[in-house]
Amino acid sequence: MTPTPLAERLRERIAREGPISFADFMRAALYDPEEGYYQRRSALGEGGDFVTSPHVSPAFAGAVARMFALDAMSWEGEVELVEAAAGSGRFLEDFAGWIARLDPGLHGRLRLTAIEEAAARREELSRRPILPKPRVLASASELPEGSVRGWIFSNELYDALPTHRVVGSESGPQELRVGVAGGRFVWVEAPIGDAVARALAGAGVSLEPGQRGEVCLEAPELHGRLARSLSEGRLVAFDYGHPARILYHPLARPAGTLAVHSLGRRGGDPLDEPGEVDLTAHVNWDALMTAGEAAGLRTDRLQRQGMVLTEAGVFDFATTDAEKWRIFRLVDPNGMGEEISALFQSKGMAGGATAL
Repeated sequence: MTPTPLAERLRERIAREGPISFADFMRAALYDPEEGYYQRRSALGEGGDFVTSPHVSPAFAGAVARMFALDAMSWEGEVELVEAAAGSGRFLEDFAGWIARLDPGLHGRLRLTAIEEAAARREELSRRPILPKPRVLASASELPEGSVRGWIFSNELYDALPTHRVVGSESGPQELRVGVAGGRFVWVEAPIGDAVARALAGAGVSLEPGQRGEVCLEAPELHGRLARSLSEGRLVAFDYGHPARILYHPLARPAGTLAVHSLGRRGGDPLDEPGEVDLTAHVNWDALMTAGEAAGLRTDRLQRQGMVLTEAGVFDFATTDAEKWRIFRLVDPNGMGEEISALFQSKGMAGGATAL
């Protein structure tokens, strides 16, 4: 039987239930098991819909491997690197290769775990020549609490999680839900849900009339779950995001951060072509820090990617001038170096605190 197209199934659902939250729409658009973007369509890397740091240069994994190796000097026996949202395994392959070159002894006691929801990507990952061969999980819920000594790492995990959309009004924040008019998906204002209202209030956010923004309830839940899986080590997340005071600033981001990525370009209507384009929204770092701290972690630093990678000596991993230019993209203050930040939280580790 031929599957019903995703857009048609969404229209049918809205006809039955009324307008749905954008979080539900985004979840279907990205993660539907038949036609979700990440299940069948996503095109990463140069020439694809978007590019991530590991695809810009293997030096990104080299810099992360160097930081990991410095931490691992204080541990004896097996040490683990867990990557959440591991995709097809590009980062893990590069990371393992750099560890083997930087510290062969550490490589001999390294354990790798990949968490990846999309079945097609898990199949790609299993075919990669990664040594040691990673354990592959379909969900963070499969990672037992207190089971990881080492790092739990992610790159652009949280900005791809389903998010609610909100708008300010004279009477207070409203939720922007997704309805149908004339066969097209449209925004529909509706009373805000309790959980979304609590998240805004907890962040001290007051939207001005007409100001739009996003509230991701799943990001702090997932971050807390990963934090509880750590027995000793660090939870490290690289992502597009801001503290709440910046993320919801009415002058800096009056339209929020919801973005469409397709064919290497950013822009377009997020309600068009569900399943065919990538959708993202920036992370509220305050919510993640709070979730990690509630699970017993200490926040060590939140810093721009350019500074983190430069301090880790990312240019040491360049072998040609061309590679140096690719690495510059990772630290470019007019691009990824400034737009992406890295959150370091830890349990049972020494270290100070650095903030943006």
